[in-house]
Amino acid sequence: MGTSERYRKARVCILVGIFGNLFLGIFKLFAGLIGNSFAVVADSVHSISDMLTSIVVWIGLKVGKKPPDKYHPYGHGDAEPIAGLIVSIVLCLIALEFVRSSIHKILTGEIQTPGTIALVAVIVSVLVKYWMAGFVNRTGKKLNSPALIADAAHHRSDFYTSLVVIVGVLGAMFGFRILDPIAGLIVALWIVKIGFDVGRRNIRSLMGEIPSEYMLKNISSIAMSVEGVKDVHNVRVHYVGPNASVSLHLNIEGRKRLSEVHDIASEVEEKIKKQIEPVRSVIVHCEPD
Repeated sequence: MGTSERYRKARVCILVGIFGNLFLGIFKLFAGLIGNSFAVVADSVHSISDMLTSIVVWIGLKVGKKPPDKYHPYGHGDAEPIAGLIVSIVLCLIALEFVRSSIHKILTGEIQTPGTIALVAVIVSVLVKYWMAGFVNRTGKKLNSPALIADAAHHRSDFYTSLVVIVGVLGAMFGFRILDPIAGLIVALWIVKIGFDVGRRNIRSLMGEIPSEYMLKNISSIAMSVEGVKDVHNVRVHYVGPNASVSLHLNIEGRKRLSEVHDIASEVEEKIKKQIEPVRSVIVHCEPD
């Protein structure tokens, strides 16, 4: 898939996230304030924060699609995990503030009974978020985009936390008013967990964590399928955002001319790039038998 096509599909996901969260955030904020539900207000801020972080992800994708240049020979792909890391930090900061507010309400008893509009808002949120999470996650995995997968995690967290909010609002409407700030506290703690998980995943990407054993074996298998290759070793993969750079050592069978060795190395390079989607560059070191 070309860079332009990849960016186009990613942009659709980002726009869905931005406008979907804008609608839900405003709707739930209005419903939470009018309907006297702290949990719904907390959930609305979660959606608004998702909208803001979707914008950050979009910026990361836009920078990441730039081609390699003199100062960035491996491209700008690391902009995506950097954007994902910013997302996680924003989520954690907002969530910790709502943890504080929820605990304050539980301890002081400053709780009102929620109205019907608050319940309607979270039901709408559950339905919309279920669709958004699936759509963005499928596209993120197809494009191998850590930023989009991180964004999908936020949509999924909104879906689950909205279910918790429904329980809290219903319980408060039936006389158990403390359930509303308790639901708000659960929402906030869940956002902290999501932020931590997303941050850890993107830090691993930036630190160059090794890929799966399956991918390494697949690279070796492809190289061994080329005529003239006797052995493959020292296979290394380094990710720059969603794109991977591969280096490997080959033992070449028999005594061959330099031009023949070059042809074997070129065939290995082309086969790996063609058969493994994330790979954008391959460095082959050839050694005599």
